[in-house]
Amino acid sequence: MTELFRQLRDGRVALAGAAVWALFDALLHVAADMVEPPRIAGNLAAIGAAAVAIVLVHFFQRHRLAAISSAIGAGLVLGFNAAWVVANMDSPDSGLPLPIPAAIFIGVALALLIWAAYRLLLQRHGHHAEDAETAARFPWAWASIPVVLFVVAGGVSFVGALAQSVMRQLHDDRLEVADYWSDELVILSAGLGFDNIVGTPGDDFETTRGAGGTWYENPDCVDDDGPLSSAVNERFINRMSRGEASFDDGLPIVTSWPVLTSTVHPEDFLFTLNTGEQVVPHAATMVPNWERNERNTLVMFGDFGNRGRAGEPDQVFPVKLEIVDDGTPLMFVGPGGVVESGVGLTWETDTSPYDVGPKLVGAKLNHIGDEPEGEGGVGFLENLALPNDEFALYGGGDFKIRILTTGGFSPDGLTGVTPDQFSDFFRLHATGPDGETVLMTETGVDYELAGGTLRVVGLSDLGEPEGGGIHYDDCYFEDSDNYIDIILEGDEVAARGLTFVEIPTAAEEGYLSFYNPGGPGPEPFPEVRYAAPGPPDLEPIINALDDPMRVSYDPD
Repeated sequence: MTELFRQLRDGRVALAGAAVWALFDALLHVAADMVEPPRIAGNLAAIGAAAVAIVLVHFFQRHRLAAISSAIGAGLVLGFNAAWVVANMDSPDSGLPLPIPAAIFIGVALALLIWAAYRLLLQRHGHHAEDAETAARFPWAWASIPVVLFVVAGGVSFVGALAQSVMRQLHDDRLEVADYWSDELVILSAGLGFDNIVGTPGDDFETTRGAGGTWYENPDCVDDDGPLSSAVNERFINRMSRGEASFDDGLPIVTSWPVLTSTVHPEDFLFTLNTGEQVVPHAATMVPNWERNERNTLVMFGDFGNRGRAGEPDQVFPVKLEIVDDGTPLMFVGPGGVVESGVGLTWETDTSPYDVGPKLVGAKLNHIGDEPEGEGGVGFLENLALPNDEFALYGGGDFKIRILTTGGFSPDGLTGVTPDQFSDFFRLHATGPDGETVLMTETGVDYELAGGTLRVVGLSDLGEPEGGGIHYDDCYFEDSDNYIDIILEGDEVAARGLTFVEIPTAAEEGYLSFYNPGGPGPEPFPEVRYAAPGPPDLEPIINALDDPMRVSYDPD
């Protein structure tokens, strides 16, 4: 052991050790069929940096440059692997945030590269001895350069690798008990959502106002989280999308089957506007409908129209969508795991979101099992609003009605729906003991129905449960996707008598309307036109208690 430490005093030996160690790590992952691109990138960075440093020392006696190379390599190793950890944090498949074997491999590689940089700087100045004066003689000024480059390399590689890890998980084709909504593959909705607020250079007051968004200066929140803005920053959305958005419109496409996400590209979609012009989206993303038990709502960004209303001569909006063959056809998974191309599907409308807001296109009743299934799938995004399932919020339940919407639902377009707001937005129609219709309007009430009792527990698939710093107030962060679950407890026979989900809207006293993210917010700018509220709606409930109408898909 003493001889090993003596050898490691030579920076070249430490470099060689780092290269061999990283090569062993990479080959081990390949042999075990556990290749993770950020981890392999870290290994290659260590090998490359060590090789360059050895050449610089051995052939050119450039110890300082070799130290810089070693420090950059260490930064890349740290950045790539930190991105891998963050991207997989809290993922159902990830186990510990940093598995012990990975921690050992990463830690040893980092230690060897950093030690090599230190020793190379000492050797450049002729300091080989390990005496009390070494620290005093150490070239601290020169050492600052490798340190700075270590930090820069680590930061750049972390950001880049994290974005790539998120994109890889978003487009991994994996589905886990994802709902399908009919036996036939169809487009359920594809209307314009809102105009101009996606891909802004910032989300400050002036940018939000200039984009036609909404701004909430002093939200009513327990914690002071500052102003809220409906502008979607380009730094976030472009890292989650194929293509780029800049002051773009948002347009969700809802299909009856979940999609194989690797096949989603902007070029798959051709929109015809009411002017006759045809346009292709600038970008496409699975956010916010990215979880493995979702993935049948795709969101497009582009220049699709304006805020004109019916009857106004300059109104522009999409009236038709066609799914076209871009060379990598858009593929979907349906009943029994059948995979089918969406090329040739069409959908048409004659309304703009500035005339009529979001509505329901599906409601499906399922049993609740013993644990949540299909939650998450993108580690980085899981940290934002999960867990938000019925087990996290209520400890489970007996049944749930998953509703599917044409656009993200919000009380005003800016603040989030909270799990305790069932009575503000919904009521359920069910069959009573004598065949009459019973309206279920409140949570926590046992309703007498044909075959037993049933009660509404609350809403889920929104955000995290209250407590531990989470509050049901204006700053409540929810996932803003096209799904909301209504959780129920009671008798199965009674549940089979559920017939409709109703949204009465503010047209009826005691209820609120839903808006999509283009809505006015609590404090709209007076000169800005916002998306309209959704209409009163009555959606038939699909009984999936016997056939759950769900599908899983593993590309491996």
